[in-house]
Amino acid sequence: MSARGVLRGAVVGALASVPASYVKAVTEPGLQRAAERLLPPEPWQKRLVGADPAGRPENMPPAVVAAEVDELRGGPGLDTDEKIRASRTIHYAFGAVTGTAYGAAAASLPWVARGGGAPAGLALYALTHGTALPVLEIQEPPWDLPRSAVLWEAASHVVFGLTLEVSRRVVDRLLP
Repeated sequence: MSARGVLRGAVVGALASVPASYVKAVTEPGLQRAAERLLPPEPWQKRLVGADPAGRPENMPPAVVAAEVDELRGGPGLDTDEKIRASRTIHYAFGAVTGTAYGAAAASLPWVARGGGAPAGLALYALTHGTALPVLEIQEPPWDLPRSAVLWEAASHVVFGLTLEVSRRVVDRLLP
């Protein structure tokens, strides 16, 4: 694959990340409800970072990171609405970075897109919520979170991966 083809793949992936990030965000509440019906968490578990986006959106990893960055910069502290707005911005920005990398990888290594993007979404969950966030002490590792949170969060990343791949194929066909 040429450098031009990889660059095109990166641009296609970045564009495809917008619907993928949106679909991930709008499906999370339903996934959370379903997972909590199947594997009910204890009330104290829902207070953990990343465990309850429906009830505590200001306690999700992107919001926590935004608040910590504000604090490190000597800011006045973010209120709940500011944390939620920052979280959305981080969500889409991280989705764009991920989509860019995925698009470039899929353009040069077609096996990356096998499974319709689902394996890539699951790998993204493993690299972020399963590894990086616990190592950075932003979120507990999956084995310390309620099983329902692990289930809905992993599922939402699979949804992201599937939507990213479908969107990537559509954008690739539409982009001259």
